[in-house]
Amino acid sequence: MKAKRLTILMLSAVMLFMFTSIASATTYLNQTDIRTGQGSLKVSGQVYVDGGGVVIAQVYRTVNGVDEYVKMGSNVLSPPSGGSGTVIFNFTINDLPQDTYKIKYSYGGNLSHLNINSYFL
Repeated sequence: MKAKRLTILMLSAVMLFMFTSIASATTYLNQTDIRTGQGSLKVSGQVYVDGGGVVIAQVYRTVNGVDEYVKMGSNVLSPPSGGSGTVIFNFTINDLPQDTYKIKYSYGGNLSHLNINSYFL
């Protein structure tokens, strides 16, 4: 009986740890940019990284009042010393047809002080 309780308790602890890890994997930012154009969308910025992370930009267009996913771009970040530090990043999302786009930003990892912007080249 004690072994069964201990097994249930350990499984509960493992599940709790897994769910909290998954929930904190990606953080969506409140910042959303609206850009009109075509071709290549450049995303750039600066972030303080503690151990590494990733910056993600998801591109949507609005069709009949609903956001429709178009493309995504990302950049994996690691500080120069391997520990923590400021990283300047940029990446390009290519081949976007002429339209007005909503760009939603998110990040994963231990990042702080994120400044991010996007524009068509």
